[in-house]
Amino acid sequence: MYLNGRFLPRSEARLDVEDRGALFADGVYEVLRAYGSRLYLADEHLARLKRSLAALHIQTTAEVDRLIEITAELLDRDARPEAQVYWQVTRGAAPRARGFPENPRPTVLVLSWPIEPLAAHEQHLAGVRAILQPDRRWGRCWIKSLMLLDNVLAAQAAAEAGADEAIYHRDGIVTEGSATNVLIAHRGRLITRPADEAILAGITRARVLELAVEAGLPVEQRPFDTGELAGADEVMLTGTSTNVAAVTHLDNRPIADGHPGPMARQLHAALIADILRYCGLA
Repeated sequence: MYLNGRFLPRSEARLDVEDRGALFADGVYEVLRAYGSRLYLADEHLARLKRSLAALHIQTTAEVDRLIEITAELLDRDARPEAQVYWQVTRGAAPRARGFPENPRPTVLVLSWPIEPLAAHEQHLAGVRAILQPDRRWGRCWIKSLMLLDNVLAAQAAAEAGADEAIYHRDGIVTEGSATNVLIAHRGRLITRPADEAILAGITRARVLELAVEAGLPVEQRPFDTGELAGADEVMLTGTSTNVAAVTHLDNRPIADGHPGPMARQLHAALIADILRYCGLA
């Protein structure tokens, strides 16, 4: 792992007990994947991290600017060409007070976990089950904040219901999943909520929309409600760890015929091909 300027074993890592990330969730994070030792869409993830930091008035440092380089060295040290990577930046450690401390040093953390090679693990489209959950999160979901307790509760509710993901709604209007963005297909059109303050502007979501346009699919960004979600021809989830997944059941009721549909298959194949090209594996 990497923590505040040092590569070290996890057993030797020490995080200050007054780190504001632990005390206040005063920080942000990103999750990326590496295939063939190359981080997929790393520049886009770093740009979003910096937007989140700016929103929380946490200063970008030279260390943050070097996160891609630091991560490449970490993966080399760990001998992990295929990995899931976690970046976390907090405001730093300071005596517990709600106002900003003066001149704090941000805490920078990088972790990695091994994943199976793309060809062995993610070439096949996943069919998943989802449940609906009311969206009780704060109003600035476009910031990739550490404040994820409601996401944890929603994910647990899904697990207890025998589902894979929870899809949020506010007053019946769909926002996103607890760890994904949500897209639907209706009469040949791909529909997703605009990336407003109520959702995180997913890096994978944005790339999938680009691939859809390149393939000539009509794309519409507008709100839709839970009724339209349940009655869609297809429901899809996108995310760094998810890529593209097809929701086959919602609250134990099938979406269409209860199997992944053609648009999900097309977009999943296009994204996998894009990852392989980007990472030099094609």
